[in-house]
This record gives sequence, C-alpha cells and structure tokens, in this order.
Amino acid sequence: MTTIKRITDSCLVATTDDGSTLFDPGFHAVETGALDLYEIGDVQKVLITHEHGDHVSPQFVRWVLDRNDDVRVYGNQNVADLLAREDIEVLTDVPSGTSAEDVTHEMTPMGTAPPNRSWTIDGVLTHPGDSYAPTKTAPVLALALLTPWGSTTSSLEFARTLAPQQAVPVHDFYLSELGRNWIYGVAKNVLAKSGIEVVTLDWGESYTV
Repeated sequence: MTTIKRITDSCLVATTDDGSTLFDPGFHAVETGALDLYEIGDVQKVLITHEHGDHVSPQFVRWVLDRNDDVRVYGNQNVADLLAREDIEVLTDVPSGTSAEDVTHEMTPMGTAPPNRSWTIDGVLTHPGDSYAPTKTAPVLALALLTPWGSTTSSLEFARTLAPQQAVPVHDFYLSELGRNWIYGVAKNVLAKSGIEVVTLDWGESYTV
C-alpha cells in the first residue's frame, strides 16, 4: 500500500512500507506559504529530477535535513553541484528500491536543456521531471500538464505512450483553480480513452494506491 501526497506544483511525497520519499522540493512550497511544510511528515529520501528552482530549493532541502539527520538526498551531478554551494551533500547513485533514467530536460524558452533524471519508486510511482524522454513508468505517473517547455497535447501523448494505470497531474502551479479544473477535465477525458485514470490532488491532498 502506498500513499501519494501532493505538496505543491511538482513536489510529491510517496509513503510505502519502507518509508517516505520526497520528490522535487521546489521553491513554491517555501516561498508562497501554499501549504504548511509540517504536513510533509518525516521523510527518509529526497529525490530531485533536475536543478531548476521549481524542482529544488536549497532552503526547502535544508529545512528537511534540519529535521532528520538521516535523510539522504539524491540527484544528478548538476543537482549535486548546485546544493554543494549550500553545503548540502547529494548522492548521485540510485538508492535501493528505486530506479532511474538519465534523460534530457525538454528545451526551455531560454534555449537550455539540462540533464534530467526520471525517478521511480519501483512498482509504485514515476516522477519524470521535465522531460518526455523517459521510456518506462510505474503504475502511477506524475504528469506535467502546464509547462513553458511543452504543451498539454504533448504531455497527454507522453502519458499514452508510457501507459500507466494512473496519472497524477503536476506542474500547474500558475493556473487558477478554475484553470486547473478545466485542464484536469481535458486530461481525464483524453486519457480515459486509453484506460488511464487521472487522479487530481490539490495542495496537501493525498490518496492511497
């Protein structure tokens, strides 16, 4: 049994029998006050897909580490270099119980495409970060729906290609509640035709797989 909680934007917490894993602790959670961080609970691992601030906030990572010295942070070398400036250690290997695909971020409007690591808690949840390049998914896929580097059409095609059982929308922070509900409706209607259930979560909401 796994519980998946959405913090804000692309940040999720997945809790299995082996403990809790925090994905992509970006700046939205700490700078907007959209959610009380204590709702995150105790985590054992932090998995970061890439170095952009909406996916990794040094302040957020430090907050997590200050509450549990046993937390381990994992990411690619770019993430390790970024957090090393804040004296935060990042392990670049893949921890037990997880798997990863090292791919490339989609091209941004600034003309950059940094390394991106798609993380999977084996048998449960895949967080692909900001890339359509991953080739595999767990039964649940975190699916970016509104991005400056892609489109909703491309994101839905990505989901159809990987064919998870469920998709949890992420990367939609800048939409209003009305806008999120509209785009969720589009995703549900489109992906239902491929047998993919869309599970929508507001900030702090969770569900059990």
